Amino acid sequence: MSAFISVVSQSLHISPLATRIGIFCLTSQLILTFLFDRRTKILPLGPWSDLPAFTAHQVVSFPFMILLSYYGWKEWEFDMQKFRDDNTNTLLSAHDRVFSFSNTEDIPLAYGTGAILLWDIPIGLLAPSLREPLMIAHHVGMFLVAAVMSGMFSSDGQMIGYYYVPFYFGVIETSSIFLSVVDQFHPKRKAWYAWLNNMQNDSERSTLVKFVNQVNDLSRMFFALSFLVFRGIYFPYTSIVHAIPDVWRAYENPPDGVPMWTCYFLCLSLCLFSCLQSYWGVLVARQIKKTLFGGEDDKEGKKKKR
Repeated sequence: MSAFISVVSQSLHISPLATRIGIFCLTSQLILTFLFDRRTKILPLGPWSDLPAFTAHQVVSFPFMILLSYYGWKEWEFDMQKFRDDNTNTLLSAHDRVFSFSNTEDIPLAYGTGAILLWDIPIGLLAPSLREPLMIAHHVGMFLVAAVMSGMFSSDGQMIGYYYVPFYFGVIETSSIFLSVVDQFHPKRKAWYAWLNNMQNDSERSTLVKFVNQVNDLSRMFFALSFLVFRGIYFPYTSIVHAIPDVWRAYENPPDGVPMWTCYFLCLSLCLFSCLQSYWGVLVARQIKKTLFGGEDDKEGKKKKR
């Protein structure tokens, strides 16, 4: 198995850890999809039977979102001393933050390369229930950024911007924990949505559905708040104020073997991702406003009544 991992890692130019994570996610996806599929008749029929690939994807991704968030916050907030000068206790220079640190065993970065390349993108293309062009494009962009940061395109494997890896591939995924629940019961997932809103069952199942409904309502609230704070505000702020200026200054004297185009790519990608996150943040903010104060339809209705 180790020989196979080594061959795949070298062929794809990703770390062995990234390969292991990617293969684990893909294998789990295939096994769970097989179990959930109504044609196998292994499990009782349920909403998972109508959406086997989607349900399997949610089961695999949910614990990883928790794991990524944990490692992201741990490194971003509590393990930052290594990026500070021991004498002055101030952050090291932009060049040091971008080029002086590396960790091929970093879990968030390994997920960003291995899991997205070997599992998320292929499944998103092959499974109709997961085939959303914007999300596939988003994942392709995430992989390319992770690949550049992991040193895939540097001649000697020089990692780029490892200082920011915990933030972009860890902290930001906090909102994804709640999104996993919200997306599970979204109206476009008709089978799961119908199951959640069907209360005409025996008392035991009715109690379960009510509990899940409460969890979903709480997840919607926490998702909206966490997305608005972390992705709508914190992501663009960190990118525009810190990451992009750091990268630009660091490339004034890049190490040998680091192509200059990676600077332009990272700066452009962070800018575009910031715009995308801000746009999504505005949509979430509008939804919050609509929930709290009512939408245009409600206002029109009140005017007609008058």
